[in-house]
Amino acid sequence: MKEVLKGLVFTISFCVSGLTFGQNASISGVITDALSGEKLFSVKVVIQGLGKGATTDLEGKYAIKGLSSGAYKVDVRYNEYNNLLLDVVLKENENFIMDLKLEKASQLGPVTLQGKVSKESTTELIRMQRNSASVVDGTNAENFKKTPDSKASDIFKRISGASIQDNRFVIVRGLSDRYNFAMINGVPLPSSESDRKAFSFDIFAANMLDNIMITKTANPELPGEFSGGVVDITTSEPKDKNFTFIQLGSTVNTITSFQNFKTYEGGKLDFLGLGSAYRELPSDLPSTTEFATALNVDKARFAKMLTPTWSTFSRMALPNTSLQFSIGRKYNLSADKIFSFVAAYSYSKNWSRYEQIRREFEESSIDVVQRMELTDTVYATNIINSAMVNMKLVLNPKNQISFKNLYSINADDKVNVRKGIREMDNDPKQFERATNFWYTQSNLYTGQLIGKHELGEKTKFNWNLGYSNVMRKVPNLRRIVYRKYASFEDDTTEQYVAVIQNNGSIPTAAGNMFWSDLNENIYSSRYDLSRKMDVSSKWKNEIKIGGWNQFRKREFNSRNLGFSQYKPQNGSFNSSLLLLPEDQIFNENNLGLIEEGVGGFKLDEVTNVDDSYRAFSFLNGAFLMLDSKWNDKIRFVGGARLESYYQNFQYIEFGSNQNKVIDTNNVDILPSFNLIYSPLKKLNIRLGYSQTVSRPEFRELAPFTFYDFIIDNIISGDPYLQRAQITNTDLRVDYYPAIGQSISVSGFFKQFTNPIELINRTGTSGAPELYYSNVNSVQNLGLEFEYRINLGIFNPKDSANFLRNFTVYTNTSLIRSRVDLSNFVGSGGERPLQGQSPYIINAGLFFTSPNKEWSISTSYNVVGQRIYIVGNVQEPSVWENGRHVVDIQLAKVFGEKFECKLNIKDLLAQKLLFFQDLNGNQKYDAAFDNRWQEVQFGRAISLSLKYNF
Repeated sequence: MKEVLKGLVFTISFCVSGLTFGQNASISGVITDALSGEKLFSVKVVIQGLGKGATTDLEGKYAIKGLSSGAYKVDVRYNEYNNLLLDVVLKENENFIMDLKLEKASQLGPVTLQGKVSKESTTELIRMQRNSASVVDGTNAENFKKTPDSKASDIFKRISGASIQDNRFVIVRGLSDRYNFAMINGVPLPSSESDRKAFSFDIFAANMLDNIMITKTANPELPGEFSGGVVDITTSEPKDKNFTFIQLGSTVNTITSFQNFKTYEGGKLDFLGLGSAYRELPSDLPSTTEFATALNVDKARFAKMLTPTWSTFSRMALPNTSLQFSIGRKYNLSADKIFSFVAAYSYSKNWSRYEQIRREFEESSIDVVQRMELTDTVYATNIINSAMVNMKLVLNPKNQISFKNLYSINADDKVNVRKGIREMDNDPKQFERATNFWYTQSNLYTGQLIGKHELGEKTKFNWNLGYSNVMRKVPNLRRIVYRKYASFEDDTTEQYVAVIQNNGSIPTAAGNMFWSDLNENIYSSRYDLSRKMDVSSKWKNEIKIGGWNQFRKREFNSRNLGFSQYKPQNGSFNSSLLLLPEDQIFNENNLGLIEEGVGGFKLDEVTNVDDSYRAFSFLNGAFLMLDSKWNDKIRFVGGARLESYYQNFQYIEFGSNQNKVIDTNNVDILPSFNLIYSPLKKLNIRLGYSQTVSRPEFRELAPFTFYDFIIDNIISGDPYLQRAQITNTDLRVDYYPAIGQSISVSGFFKQFTNPIELINRTGTSGAPELYYSNVNSVQNLGLEFEYRINLGIFNPKDSANFLRNFTVYTNTSLIRSRVDLSNFVGSGGERPLQGQSPYIINAGLFFTSPNKEWSISTSYNVVGQRIYIVGNVQEPSVWENGRHVVDIQLAKVFGEKFECKLNIKDLLAQKLLFFQDLNGNQKYDAAFDNRWQEVQFGRAISLSLKYNF
């Protein structure tokens, strides 16, 4: 460890030592009208983020002096002309001549940017937000390069009103992930999870993204199935300049790296995230139907087909590693035709070791009794292996076609070693030791073919064809459990005995093995035709009509097998096998018939008929939208969206063994409008109203039950769920004090009918059961405040003001919700909506040196306590307590080729705490509340080196 610290100290010294402060380059030129050639007076030319700039004189001339070598973004703005955002690279002592021709704007909106647009810039991000018909928040490559965020799931923490749950799932405006709609490049993404309506955003590497936008208010051209937000990820666009870079990184985790790490013998391709094939069921194992009629002697023979390793061994956990490579090229095929592409590859291997304590309590009118405490040591290895290729063909200035492709493999390999006590209030107590092996592999492909066409000066036609496929495999999730009944664990008169049933296997028993396969396909099309219909120079209109088609098909299959005691005819089971340790108990010589008249273990199956399902849905939508603007001050964007939704869900009912088909057919007319008033050029006042829906996910309908070893719960669905209907109202005020800066205040109110939640079922024995259910209604009220300010604004006349190097941002959300639980059995009283946080705070301070060669950023995030599992009259709700997260980055650029970054992630490393709120004040009180679960994480210190070819 000392050597690692020495290396980090050396790296910091190396990064800081290369500072240079030469400022002897300049940019100058002449700006004219593109049509008439007239020289333009008083055009503003500003270096973005630096605060330096110039204004053209009567001859259209300008000059910006005192610049250092490096890359800059130059913002050019002038009255009714299109604005330009240009990339400029300066060399030492260079006077860069940049003559420009500006065209008059022809698009609606307070700001129109044309030319070399960089979607990665903060200025472009704010322009998109400012011009959007809806309330939109987001972030882009320029921002998340300033933080340690390497994955999309990390980036979301920086967006106003957004937070992350389980390090993967996005919460918007305090609403659970099921109330979001996920898209990539404008087309829908499939649900990546087999047990919830959600998308796991940790599969997207930051180097493959241009921006992430969350639209929070509806408009007719957006899908109508959301309430929190429409999350749209835009992967990297081909750039105007050729580039190639490679980045290598390594991360040390303070409680994982160089420590003992439990693992087991896996497959040869585990390092690529392709380990599921090694863990598949044997091809010659009988099907579930055939297995049901098999004799015990056959089951004893089948057991010998399944001989995965049940033993673990320790090795040293190495530092996390990452590799990112990107290349972009542009080819001028003719005077008008341009072909360009960007390709990227990302690979990361992350090791994590953490402790997780899980408790269970029983409450009475006079006391609280602790009944269980389990301590899990989790050893997890994660592989993300992704590739992206995006291409664009510009046929001419009015027609272009893009083809975007992304393929990602995400594999988690966990070994969970459990030790603890059940039935603590009894004597003897039940001591438990268990090991769980859990491998998950998710493969995602998504592709879009996109066309943009201008049909004359007033008409545009856009279209987008998409296909996505997700395959999620859980191959041979297995667990082994030993229990000992004694007053004290060190009682030598009692031994730990493997929990193996006489017949069959139960989910919590030793020798249980589970396989599942999920395959989902989404085919989608999106198209719209817009035409400008200006009444006068002051009253400008655009009418847009369009459609949306989406076909989803999902197939889910699972098998649940386990070892049981085999008693041959006229023989007996060798009970001494139950005392063997986990690395010996299921050896091949203990399976089947051991010797004449003596049996070992046979294979049994406890797969239920409803453990598999088939489902498909067909969504057809059409919309009509009017975008009307009066005198640059009032803008109305409104209309209606018609959505026809058909869903077919097929399963076999447990008990009756009858085939069940649930057909759902809904037609919804979803009106929406956004009114934007701009009394000043820098001020927007927005009012929005919309009606949206939230439909049950396939998994939420499936009665299939799944035992989650980590949280010690069983999860099941309800085939009779109804869709939720939501009315949304929004008010927002935006102020733009300067280029790349903004201040906004938002308020929103939402009324839900039949919202869907995950609830703890009453009257169950054994492991608690969670199930999806509709509640009557919910009211949701919130306030958001956000600003991004360059501190140089406080002394704008001083071009040498040191504060110009600092940018500060903060976004804060305050949210309240109230669930109507009347007529709901086992409600346990009034409470907030599941997953809704009362507050979210994101903040950051960025410093960039005057010569842009080095920078420091500090980011902060906290999410208020929120309900993780809804309780009932027997069991209080489980709440997730907030964690304060601080990240720091130091970056240093060496010339034009090298960049070095040192990141410290989760500096405070606070515990993740889940608690049961006994006193009902909706916050954690150590003296009163039950600590249901605790997870301790470590700090992550990473170093990365980037080389530009």
